[in-house]
Amino acid sequence: METLKPYYPIFKFVAVFFGIYILLSISYYLFLNWDWSSYNYPDPITSQIAHQTKRILNLIGHQAETINSPKHPSVIMFINEMRIYRVIEGCNAVSVMILFTSFIIAFAQSLKKTLLFILFGIVFIYIVNLIRLVLLALIYVSYKEHAHFAHEIIFPTIIYGAVIALWLYWIKHIKNA
Repeated sequence: METLKPYYPIFKFVAVFFGIYILLSISYYLFLNWDWSSYNYPDPITSQIAHQTKRILNLIGHQAETINSPKHPSVIMFINEMRIYRVIEGCNAVSVMILFTSFIIAFAQSLKKTLLFILFGIVFIYIVNLIRLVLLALIYVSYKEHAHFAHEIIFPTIIYGAVIALWLYWIKHIKNA
């Protein structure tokens, strides 16, 4: 048992990380299974990000519109009456926020710094994701041949890269400050 003692911080990190991750994931699963109104379909977070994407696209000069999809739990994005993509639950970045939050809590020191950084990180991830959805719509309109590559490779790299950058910043600059 004494030989494992130096590894206790690693065991603690892994246990806290997975415990928080499972707790937040179950909570989010229960949230998604709630019966939401037609305006908040499929759920309030996915609906909000889809409508905000539409507003930004309209602000920059595109005729964007959203319609709830009755057959699939999603919001369909249109530009100039052309269907661009469906915004599904996975497009709202909540699962990425859960992953981010679990890591920060597993490395937590002070409650105030931890909660402030989690709040900052979630807002940052949300904004990066919103920009991702806007840029993806523009790519679908102007560069459709690159849309799949952008959706599957470029934008996941950007959003997960942003999370890793936040984690590294947390570890190097904030956690022990």
